[in-house]
Amino acid sequence: MTKVCMLVTNPCINDARVLKEAASLSKEGHELVIWGISDNGTPASENKNGFVIKRINRKKKRNTLLGKLAYSSQFIYHSIKENADVYHAHDLSTLLECYIASKWKGSKVVYDSHELYIRDFDNKKNYKNLYFYLEHLLINRVNLVITVNSLIARELQQRYKLKNLPSVIMNCPPLSNSDNGKVNAELKSKYDGKKVIVFQGVIREGLGLRNLIRSFAYLNDEYNLLVLGDGPILDELIDLTRQLSLDQKIYFTGKIPHEELLSYTKIAHLGVIYPEEYNLSHYYMAPNKFFEYIHANIPVLAPDYPFLKENISKYEIGLLTDNEDPEDFARCITEFFSDRKKYEKMRENTEVAKNSLNWESEEKKLSELYHNL
Repeated sequence: MTKVCMLVTNPCINDARVLKEAASLSKEGHELVIWGISDNGTPASENKNGFVIKRINRKKKRNTLLGKLAYSSQFIYHSIKENADVYHAHDLSTLLECYIASKWKGSKVVYDSHELYIRDFDNKKNYKNLYFYLEHLLINRVNLVITVNSLIARELQQRYKLKNLPSVIMNCPPLSNSDNGKVNAELKSKYDGKKVIVFQGVIREGLGLRNLIRSFAYLNDEYNLLVLGDGPILDELIDLTRQLSLDQKIYFTGKIPHEELLSYTKIAHLGVIYPEEYNLSHYYMAPNKFFEYIHANIPVLAPDYPFLKENISKYEIGLLTDNEDPEDFARCITEFFSDRKKYEKMRENTEVAKNSLNWESEEKKLSELYHNL
C-alpha cells in the first residue's frame, strides 16, 4: 500500500478538487492523509470518505512573513512525520514544503497546479519574481506535474521548458452526484415561475460580481439571481444589492456544504461566469462552476475564453460574451431566453456534455498516473 500525504493551504472543507482526488486515491487502496489549515472552528482532525484530514493551527496572521514561515515549518514537520511514499502539493503554495519532505524521506513528489499561479509578467513585484523562480526551480525536479486543462499544461511546459507536457486532470463533478435528482424544495418553491440565474463559487475579487449584481437593475422582476457561496466580499455585495434596491431579485445563500451544492444549482435555468478584465490565469480558466452548471443540466453564459469557448461550442450548451457592461450583460441574459426552442436544445445538450466531462473519467487518468508513478 502506498501512503500519500497531500498539502493544501485551506481548511479543505469545500475544496472539490482536493477532496475528489483524495477519495479516488483512497478508493484505489492508497493510505491518504491531507494536511490543511484550521479555520473558524474546523476540527483538528476528521475522517472522510476513507481518508484523514488533519489541520494545523495558524496562530500568526496569514499574510505576514512570520505567519508564512510558521505554517510552512509546521507543514514540513508534520509531512516528514507522516513518512509518506508520495507528497502531493496542491498549488505552488505547498510545493516547497512537499519537496523538502520528499527529499528528507526519499519519496516521490507530485505538483498539482490548480491554475497559473504566476498569472502574468508585467510590472513584476519582488514576490512575483520569487514565486516565479521557486516554481522554475522545483517544477523540473518533481516526479509528476498535473494541472486542470491542456492550455495551462502547454503554458507551463513552454514557460519552464519542461521535457514532458503536464498531465491534465479536469475538475469535473462525478456523474453519481448529478444523477440523484435531488433539488432544494424550499428554494424551488420560492422561485416557482421565475427565470433563475445562478452564480456559484468563492465570493471574491476578480470575478465581476459587482457588475453582475448591477446588471439586474436592467432586468424585470421575472429574472432572479441566486448567489451560492461565501467569501471575503460577500457582505459588500449584500450592501450593494440593498443600495440598488434589488433585495427582492437577488438572494445570497452563504456557505453551502459541497455535497449539497448541486441540489441548489439544479433550481436555476442559467449559470453565469462573468467576463472581467483578465490576466492569463483568467483567460485559460476551466472553473469548477462551469462543470457544475453542466451537471445541473443548465446552459451557460460565459466569457469568450479558449477553454470555455471550445467546450460551449463543441457541445452547444450556451452563449459567449466578452461584454463587461452590466446593461449589455443583462441583454445577453434576455437573449438566452428569447428562443425557447434553442434554449431547450442547449439544456438537452448538457446531458451529452456531462457524459464526457465527469469525474469518473478523470479519476481513471489519476489512477493510471499514480500507478505509473
